[in-house]
Amino acid sequence: MTPQRSRPAVPPTPTATYRLQLQPEFPFAAAEAAVPHLAALGVSHLHLSPVLEAVPGSTHGYDVVDHARVRAELGGEEGLRSLARTARAAGLGLVVDIVPNHMAAAPRHNHALWEVLREGPGSPYARWFDIDWEAGGGRVLLPFLGGRLGEELASLRVDGDVLRYHEHAFPLREGTEGLPLPELLDAQFYRLSWWRLARTELNYRRFFTISDLIGVRVEDPEVFDATHGKILELLHEGVVDGLRIDHPDGLADPGAYLRTLHEASGGRWTVVEKILADGERLPAAWPVAGTTGYDALRHLDGVLA
Repeated sequence: MTPQRSRPAVPPTPTATYRLQLQPEFPFAAAEAAVPHLAALGVSHLHLSPVLEAVPGSTHGYDVVDHARVRAELGGEEGLRSLARTARAAGLGLVVDIVPNHMAAAPRHNHALWEVLREGPGSPYARWFDIDWEAGGGRVLLPFLGGRLGEELASLRVDGDVLRYHEHAFPLREGTEGLPLPELLDAQFYRLSWWRLARTELNYRRFFTISDLIGVRVEDPEVFDATHGKILELLHEGVVDGLRIDHPDGLADPGAYLRTLHEASGGRWTVVEKILADGERLPAAWPVAGTTGYDALRHLDGVLA
């Protein structure tokens, strides 16, 4: 009998990672096909860009719309699990990007946000997002219009219980469908506006200056559980071996978040995309293995400049 070759063991912590930017044109199957080549390079883990459901067609995946599902355009959960099996057979593990700070402000794709816009601050999902309802007079500013509202009225149309504007769709507050358009707009829990007003009147926390990304309140235990359940499941089942946390600085309390994640993940290997200024040190209380390397790149850029 020919003895079976034993599979190489996956190192318990990464020694070298190779980042793969997943997108519809480079899904899990393409990454799986590249595993033999990547294993031959000597890396220990593949570092995957975000794998959860994102805005259709997204080329980066950081615009998450559903934390409970692995992205269908990449091959879905079975595609990810198949990649993990093939990688593990080659002695490679998987490190996955997660995005706790924000979701896509794309109502027609983001069910949680859709319900908030439809039901207002009374929605069960209202606690998910950093929205200052008082500052907006009980409404959320949505800077989606190409011009001032008066100039764009002709491009707005009611379609049943949905308000449409070009490729965008917004829910209508119950009972407002039959109102004349100006009254209908005033009756919603959101205020459609010219995109330039986001600079001065936006009343939800966004990611940097990107109004298409709305801040998520992961400091709320219920929101943390809802937005981390699938990733924690993949970790505990051995599909994923480690995490890379996208921009924790945007969170209300990064240290508390990382401690919660550390406990929930069972202490899995985790690094953070923390950009350290010259002389700044990573907080010692953060239970992470380190940063993603911007501090090292800063020194390398200084040498090459």
